[in-house]
Amino acid sequence: MRKPYFKKSHKAWYVNLSGKPIRLGTDKDEAHARWHELMASDTPVQRSTTVASLCNSYLDWCKLNQAETTYDSYRRFLSSFVKHIGTRLTVGQLRPMHVTEWLDANRPTNEPDGNRGWTASTRTLAVKYVKRPFNWAVSEGRLDKSPLAGLKRPPAKRREIHVTPEQYALIREHIADDSFRDYVTFLWETGVRPQEARIIEARHCDTEARQIVLPASESKGKKEARRIVLSDTAVELVTRLLADRKSGPILRNLDGQPWNKNAVNCRFRRLRTKLEEAETPIPGLCATAFRHGFATRALKSG
Repeated sequence: MRKPYFKKSHKAWYVNLSGKPIRLGTDKDEAHARWHELMASDTPVQRSTTVASLCNSYLDWCKLNQAETTYDSYRRFLSSFVKHIGTRLTVGQLRPMHVTEWLDANRPTNEPDGNRGWTASTRTLAVKYVKRPFNWAVSEGRLDKSPLAGLKRPPAKRREIHVTPEQYALIREHIADDSFRDYVTFLWETGVRPQEARIIEARHCDTEARQIVLPASESKGKKEARRIVLSDTAVELVTRLLADRKSGPILRNLDGQPWNKNAVNCRFRRLRTKLEEAETPIPGLCATAFRHGFATRALKSG
């Protein structure tokens, strides 16, 4: 591996790994420390290498080269997998059955206080995440063949639900606080992805042009800027929020903290419970259902 070099155009230190430039950071000492970490992990994977060690090497690479949210997702699933199989299982001992047993251990139970388990979509993602370190090792030339190469992902269950205007009115009646109501209203009026709503900041907003623009580096796919058109209601909502929030995400919870995935999921679980108690259930209601509803309304209106 080459030594780190300073790239003036980016004002940062880089090193070439497998023909690709890897950003190490702007500080020279920190950049060289990360370089040494990469050199320590840049070794062939043997049959005697533990799965835990390989996962850690991949996470080190992922932290340097992927978005923070991507790193957090891999860390969560890989930590769960290693906890299940133990730290001594080697790459040579690993079999697809170990992944199958891990998935079975996370199935929902029918007991009231039992394991909530993973949905079909989560199980599909789990297999994707656990296969990735081995595929990465193969692509880096550290491993000849992945022991999970023949493992197929279980089919994900499509979310068919979309929120109708009647359901939206009902949902608003069962939300007591303005914070969550603002979040739901924004989803309904713009049709944005739930994760986009959580990261929108004042610097992205242009109420005069009635739009929000996420730069390519912050949008899904990282290839093109994401333009979100604002309705009259959305313009009023964003304008009100911008009056108090000049920096950081504009949509926040009751504690004044930016919404995160877990907080949103928790609120929708509580909302589904309220609707069930009122005998007006909306099975499968989640943040994504508002995006589906937006698309359905758009198609119907031409």
